Amino acid sequence: MPVQVSYPGVYIDEFAPGAPIQGVGTNTAAFIGVTSDGPIATPTKVTSWEQFLAAFGKLPPQGSYLWYAVRGFFQNGGQVCYVVRASNGSYQAMTLNDRTAAPGRPILGLQARQPGALGITATVANAPLLSAVAIYRPKGALKAAAPASAMEVTLDVDGAISAANVANRFKPGDEVSFSTGTDRRVISSVNGATVRFTLPLSAPLAAAATMRLANTPNGATTIRIRPAGTGPLPPGQLLRGTILQVQQGANSDTQIVDAASAEVLTEGAQGGLAPLTYRVTFRSGLGIQLDLDPAGGNAPTVTSREINLTVTLGAVNVVYDHLSMDPAHPRFLTDVVNRDPGGLLNASLIEPPPPNSVGNAIPAVGAAAAMSPAQPGTAEDLSQSTAGNFTDAIDTLRPIDDVNFIAVPDRPTAAGQAMLTVQQALIAHCELHADRFAVLDSDPQVPLFGASSLEAQRRGLDSTRGYAALYAPWLRVVPSNDGPPILVPPSGHVCGIFARSDALRGVHKAPANEIVNGALGVERRISLIEQGQLNMLGIDIVQVFQDGGRPVLWGARTTATDTNWQYVNIRRLFLFLEKSIQEGIRWAVFEPNNLALWQKLKRTLTDFLTREWRDGALFGARAEEAFYVRIDEVLNPFSEQQLGRLHIEIGVRPSYPAEFIIVRIGIWDGGADVSES
Repeated sequence: MPVQVSYPGVYIDEFAPGAPIQGVGTNTAAFIGVTSDGPIATPTKVTSWEQFLAAFGKLPPQGSYLWYAVRGFFQNGGQVCYVVRASNGSYQAMTLNDRTAAPGRPILGLQARQPGALGITATVANAPLLSAVAIYRPKGALKAAAPASAMEVTLDVDGAISAANVANRFKPGDEVSFSTGTDRRVISSVNGATVRFTLPLSAPLAAAATMRLANTPNGATTIRIRPAGTGPLPPGQLLRGTILQVQQGANSDTQIVDAASAEVLTEGAQGGLAPLTYRVTFRSGLGIQLDLDPAGGNAPTVTSREINLTVTLGAVNVVYDHLSMDPAHPRFLTDVVNRDPGGLLNASLIEPPPPNSVGNAIPAVGAAAAMSPAQPGTAEDLSQSTAGNFTDAIDTLRPIDDVNFIAVPDRPTAAGQAMLTVQQALIAHCELHADRFAVLDSDPQVPLFGASSLEAQRRGLDSTRGYAALYAPWLRVVPSNDGPPILVPPSGHVCGIFARSDALRGVHKAPANEIVNGALGVERRISLIEQGQLNMLGIDIVQVFQDGGRPVLWGARTTATDTNWQYVNIRRLFLFLEKSIQEGIRWAVFEPNNLALWQKLKRTLTDFLTREWRDGALFGARAEEAFYVRIDEVLNPFSEQQLGRLHIEIGVRPSYPAEFIIVRIGIWDGGADVSES
């Protein structure tokens, strides 16, 4: 019992059942192929057709199909997908080093936005917006003596400045000291020439004694600065995230501004100085002490540490001015560079960052250094793309957890490179992760049976437990520009149908008997007899039943060799159940492995599976006929508990698709009905 009882009374001890299992998403696609623009081998989330066009180009490269696949996905109800650009090009890359001893350590990477040996250069220069701005060091003379225990003092004239204006040099929150004694007091209020403190004086002060800002201790977080000139600082010169170097004589420290506020001085512009000061609060404390005695020899100053980054390509120079290296600043270097729609480079921080002081964590002045090993960039040559370019792109999807099905509508073009290699790699990827499904395209314009046929292609795409499905034939669609319809692979449209069916009916519904939106026709009409032969092989056909009719997806089989997994919806239903359960009971890890946990898990799993049964995913007149959940001592003997293991057995009876509907019909003669009255 977690509540510790000691006195007679009522104690409250909260408890909660196991968290309900939330079903995971099932309709996020991933597409791999060739584009005219966009990042290479980097999964990019896309939520609309317009977003895809902006990121990957408004027109497809000649002979590529990814553009049409993504369009078909959104036309058929898809909403979210990842796009990976497969390419044999590479980017020029370079680094900006920090300000430690030469040559410094890399702190920021720069990468060209387009592949190729472009010869881009980048140069850093100091560009401070604040240069040697004085730290404010006001003083004032006492008009009258102040006894010990006094809470306030009155200031006298100071040269040509009236007493009231002299007093306005000091602000609430300032810590002050005096020319005699050791008192340091914080000002609570200023009223005309009267300055009041938060604590009484501990020693008397004589008339004409001087009051000034106290010297800052180590760790001080606040200073006041007063710029030269008769007006305020221009907007943007002192902001949250500004990096300031504080200097007094040989002592120096660099800190990041957390806040800055202007303070109006009623003495107005005087002696060439602005009629205001700025109270600057640092994110961390100063590592040096500052002497704020106006009579001191070395006047303390601050200088900001902005930089200019000049990017050059041939005769083109792009200058990003007054950049800061703090993410809180509105001109944080990576944000400014990456948000430039016409920029040549993308910038990213090196991870993990090198250990650094604030002053050294700024790119050193001079030219950017070449990456080690050197990455000068290579041009993209789509005529020489290989299977390796596509398999490398597939591998980039490994860490993306929410991908549910993947298609590779493009194919390698180099001599001797087979699309079958890429499709086999995609199947292996899906089987390894066991949480995603491969949507495969048939080869174009091949015979249905015999050598080098659709039938032969299918033989190389076995997936024992049904992690892939093969679709044929290719579709006729409107081209990206004016012209007659062109042929494109069906996988993008099929992925859209997956997403649409999941959203409207659920993942347990076979994604078939669905109109293929965006398709004008098919590469060739396949007869029902031919489809019967292909269907038994596990090849799904897009069918047109009558001249001028709209194409319909008319198949839902996987390439499984184990017939338990021969239907697309069965495999995808189990992917959904397995991942939902895996994520939904993660809370139980490291809980005490006892009967209370067993019962809590059983209730949680039963509730989840009951919901799926009610939604039609599982077959049975009652929930007990549709599934069972078993957690008992037979599965979990004490020896297994000692090893930290908890075994759960779940059996489900999925709803299989009615792929073949057989109707028995015969002649009925009407019969006779005899009864006694």
